Amino acid sequence: MRYMKSLHSKLFFRYAALIFPIIIIFMILLYIILGNTLQKNATSELQADCDNISTLLDTQMEQIDELSKRIVSSDPLQSALVRDLYSHDVAAYNNKLAFSTTLFDIIKLSFNHMSLNIADIKGHYIYVGNNSNFSIQDPETFYEVSWFRPALTAYGKKLILPPHIPELNKSETPVVSLCRAFAPGDSIDETAVLELQLEYSYLDKKIKNALHNQKDIKQIYVYDSEGNLVYPYEALPPQNLKDRMLELSRTPEFESQTSIYKTRDDSSTLFACHASSFTNWTVFVTAAESKIFAPFYQFRTLLVTSSFLLLILLLFLTWQIADKLTIPLKKLEQTAHALTFDNLSSYELPDFKSNFKELDSLYRSFGQMQQNLQDSLQDAISAHTMAADAKMLALQSQMNPHFLYNTLASISILAEDGENEQAVEMCNSLSVLLRYMSSSSSMDVALWQEIEHLHSYIYLIKVKYGERIQFHIDIEDSLSTLKVPRLLIQPLVENCIKYALNVDPPWMIHISGYIQDSCWIIQVKDNGSGFPADFLKSFYGKISEIDWKKPLPELSINGMGILNLYMRLFLTYKQNIIFSLDNLPGKGACVTIGGPLSEDIGDKDDEKLQD
Repeated sequence: MRYMKSLHSKLFFRYAALIFPIIIIFMILLYIILGNTLQKNATSELQADCDNISTLLDTQMEQIDELSKRIVSSDPLQSALVRDLYSHDVAAYNNKLAFSTTLFDIIKLSFNHMSLNIADIKGHYIYVGNNSNFSIQDPETFYEVSWFRPALTAYGKKLILPPHIPELNKSETPVVSLCRAFAPGDSIDETAVLELQLEYSYLDKKIKNALHNQKDIKQIYVYDSEGNLVYPYEALPPQNLKDRMLELSRTPEFESQTSIYKTRDDSSTLFACHASSFTNWTVFVTAAESKIFAPFYQFRTLLVTSSFLLLILLLFLTWQIADKLTIPLKKLEQTAHALTFDNLSSYELPDFKSNFKELDSLYRSFGQMQQNLQDSLQDAISAHTMAADAKMLALQSQMNPHFLYNTLASISILAEDGENEQAVEMCNSLSVLLRYMSSSSSMDVALWQEIEHLHSYIYLIKVKYGERIQFHIDIEDSLSTLKVPRLLIQPLVENCIKYALNVDPPWMIHISGYIQDSCWIIQVKDNGSGFPADFLKSFYGKISEIDWKKPLPELSINGMGILNLYMRLFLTYKQNIIFSLDNLPGKGACVTIGGPLSEDIGDKDDEKLQD
């Protein structure tokens, strides 16, 4: 009873009452939508198979019909038929050769898997297939052939025969035939019949290949308008299906229909049918409903199982959420009011016991929060101290003493040589450089100010080395007002001069700046010998030894080195700092620095250095 009155139980049951109907409704909708789609796809595929096979049969028989028309309407062939083709002398041989040449000129390559019979009422008989046969037989034997008399009485119309064993050429291979009567030579009446035979095995292979998927569960049947089974040869469907298919195939108005029908008995069968007006054949493709809809039944089982598991998972998550949200806010509010910065480190939470385990857990978490707050405050104080230390170090070691001595010596030499204008220009550049370094204004400056300072530094370097050293600066305009720590680029160029001038000139230094992935990037490259391995090892070793919670280590005062720059950037950007030292392929080194873009954009007019 105590649990039923708890905040945890109320949250759990209310969330459960909300989630349960949502999941049930969602699964029902998913079942209806995807279930109907799967069923529709299955029946559509069955109908598509049926239409495809019907089209295949029509195309095949139309080709044979067109071939028969070309044969019976060929004048050269008609003339050859009335000549002597049946004797065994030279003239008959030449006539046979002329007939064969004319025939093959007509059929060309369209005679694969086919053979041909020509018989007339006078007993003349011609067979062309794997071999050729020209003979004279008793005319009565032709009238005994099942298709001879019906073809003569069709008066030139096509007569399509279902699969059968050939009756004239005595082959044991079943064929499908198309017969057509014609009048040879100058005859007016149709006295001869052409039979074109297509091998049933060839047609069987084409029909089976026309099925899209699930070939092992689909059955194909083809009936003609007389109720004769055209396909498969010498195979019968189940009686209930046969009766239904015969009923449809004999229905005249069914010729142009394409529909899906179901017959229900002990095992339901789904079948599609399509009637052809050209062949008068009706194609049926059937499949057991339990097999054709197997993906749907699998989906249904998977959906039920998934729904049950999902419901269990959501109930478990609801329990976990309720477990975390049972917070007695009033008690915690009183404790929070008693906690101040003055007593943050010394305040001890009073012992507290509640009737709910959730409250005890949260109370312990509050104690941990106090410790975390104390640590965070200490980190903030340490960071402030480190920033002050870094600033003082930067002010004390901004200029490389050797660079200053060399610059003053160069000015002295120019003055002695009478190069007063250049000496004055060097004094101005050095003055700007020193004024920029010793400025007491904000440690953050706009990038354009850094570039101006860099030009002054480059000018002094160019005076000493002349054209032996070349600088290339390519900074995107969009970075000009970006706020960056003071003395950002000059130490990198100074590093290049330190390590890159130990090879033969010309010395090339490239400074580039761009934006990438919401970060600003500055790269300084040279064509020197690259960073020594011991320098890189020492640099990364010093980085790993820095304790950011303590005052920064002392650095050498011979210039604002790369380690100094790294620490100042880290103090500004923390874990978002971009900083890498790399040796380029071949020769040269590259220093890459950067950080996230800030919305604090400076204004050039407001950030001119004060004299």
